[in-house]
Amino acid sequence: MFAGGAASALLFARIPKLSDWLAHVCALLGNVALMAGAIIGFSAKPGQAVLFHGAFTFTDIVVRQSAFAAFFLFMTGAIGLLVSIYAIGYAAEYRGRKSLALLNAGTLLFLMAMAWVVLSGNVFTFLLAWETMSIVSYFLVMYEHEQDEAQKAGFVYVVMTHIGTAFLMIAFFLLQHYTGSFDFARMNAANMPIVAKSWVFIFAFIGFGTKAGLVPLHIWLPRAHPAAPSHISALMSGVMIKTAIYGFLLVVVQFLHAGPVWWGIVALTLGAVSALFGVLHALNDIDMKRMLAYSSIENIGLMFMGIGTALIFCSLRQPVPAALALMAALIHAMNHAFFKSLLFMGAGAVLSVTHTKNMNLLGGLIRRMPQTALFVLFGSLSIAALPPLNGFVGEWMLFQSMFALGFSGTNIGLHMLGILAVAVLAITGALVAMLFVRAFATSFLALPRSEAAEEACEAPLTMRTGMALATAVCLMLGVFPFAAFGAVRSSIQALTGADALAPNLFSPLFMASGSSKAAMGTIAAVLIVCSGIAWLIARIIGGKTKTTSVDTWACTNTLEPRMTYTASGYSKPVRVASRFLLKPSRRLIVDRNPKSPYFIRGYTYISRIPLVVEEFAYRPVMHLLVAGARIFRKIQNGQVQSYLVYLFATLVIVLFFTMR
Repeated sequence: MFAGGAASALLFARIPKLSDWLAHVCALLGNVALMAGAIIGFSAKPGQAVLFHGAFTFTDIVVRQSAFAAFFLFMTGAIGLLVSIYAIGYAAEYRGRKSLALLNAGTLLFLMAMAWVVLSGNVFTFLLAWETMSIVSYFLVMYEHEQDEAQKAGFVYVVMTHIGTAFLMIAFFLLQHYTGSFDFARMNAANMPIVAKSWVFIFAFIGFGTKAGLVPLHIWLPRAHPAAPSHISALMSGVMIKTAIYGFLLVVVQFLHAGPVWWGIVALTLGAVSALFGVLHALNDIDMKRMLAYSSIENIGLMFMGIGTALIFCSLRQPVPAALALMAALIHAMNHAFFKSLLFMGAGAVLSVTHTKNMNLLGGLIRRMPQTALFVLFGSLSIAALPPLNGFVGEWMLFQSMFALGFSGTNIGLHMLGILAVAVLAITGALVAMLFVRAFATSFLALPRSEAAEEACEAPLTMRTGMALATAVCLMLGVFPFAAFGAVRSSIQALTGADALAPNLFSPLFMASGSSKAAMGTIAAVLIVCSGIAWLIARIIGGKTKTTSVDTWACTNTLEPRMTYTASGYSKPVRVASRFLLKPSRRLIVDRNPKSPYFIRGYTYISRIPLVVEEFAYRPVMHLLVAGARIFRKIQNGQVQSYLVYLFATLVIVLFFTMR
């Protein structure tokens, strides 16, 4: 359906209204079909089917059904449906200056590729779907190719994603060498030597970690997300980077059946580094979409912290806390998909009416975009893990997992690791709360700091509808978290092949029993009724209220926009406190009067935070490669005699080693 919709959109490109209509209808119906197929997949028996027979057995196109794949398939369909509704209004922004047929077709193919990844049944199908997803998303990132930002983002993205794919190919070929099959159903590496399994883990971690945006493999993500259209950014952050979580768990848990403790320690450590690195950079970025991109790095770090904890407990043969940690990671992945998509849609709504992503130039939007402000507020509260929104559930379960690791009763090293993990999680949570207080306050509150912000208006209805539905899901999953626990339980059972999540597994707080669900429903009903009674009493006692508007006191001066906090000013204390990590630089330019240097006409203050990983890790490697290339370039001197000498020397060396 997605491929047909893409073809139809391109076929009728010369009839814009018909092309748009076909693309949007196919997107809505296709995503509903994905959700329906996922719901069926939760209860159906695992199985697979060959869609196309290739010239060789390993080139067959195979799809596989399982509850684990159904979990990510449902996530793809649900986020795709919300974003497709939102895109009806957002894509109109490009009408008349860009080809909407290409954008719509690319969006449909992108959704198809992401669904195809999680349904793949063999290595060939998986890599083909993976590359399709990468290439289509590359063209979507490059949609506004006339901008330098998009060109640089596209180049870095395509290079990094293909480096990751190369590592994945090595991992899969190693698995095939020891299991004798490219088919996922027969790829069981339980008897594989531990050294070979460790190499597969390393290659899979690099390959999938690149797509997920783990530090230090993250350099494409803060570039690609801001450059892409906002609804594509929502899909990339909400769904695409989760396919890396799916692939990593598939290889490490289902194929390799976990391994030594150091696997989990590596995943947990790099997850913690990514979480801290992401939130610190997000706090010091003034671009709204790039700030959300760094926030995605932070949340991917939290997910890998949960996965790393699960791998540690699997190595220690403790299935109960391992299942809890894995459940926490998957719950947080699902919740992140909804609230981060909501926030990217909110950022896109602001961008579409103000034409700026610079939070220093916004302010006062709550008066001009009240509904959008409400939706973004709910998204901000959710990502800050405040109850009763869905972000709280996953992070609370992550805390439980880290505490379990700290009190695991094994050795002092794991005790310390668990304590440090809890500390990182707490610090990250506090910084995230500060981050979104800053983002919401500087964008929607106070006075407008630019003409664009002052003349802003509310987003179109379809955009608000997509955001409203995402907000409703965030609230529902926060108030009724057990609604998703059954699906996650089925997914983990399908992944591990064991009934790890027995009903008596968790404390009553996490038991997904009928009584627990009824209790949660009763509590929610009581809270709603009590809130209504309190409001009614306040209205009866207080009577009608009078609203009096007065100017804000500004020390007898007129309040001006430049008196309010900007995003840069709000985060200055964090920038100063973390300068040993972020390496910020400052420059003050003094504009003196040429006739009299004692009189100063103005100051220009420039603050810059370098891309630390790029400057201290990637750039030296690039310089080394360029230097090596210059040395080898001297060999290519254009003289036939030199080339004959090279051939003769190569022949002598080959003969020497073959005749020994």
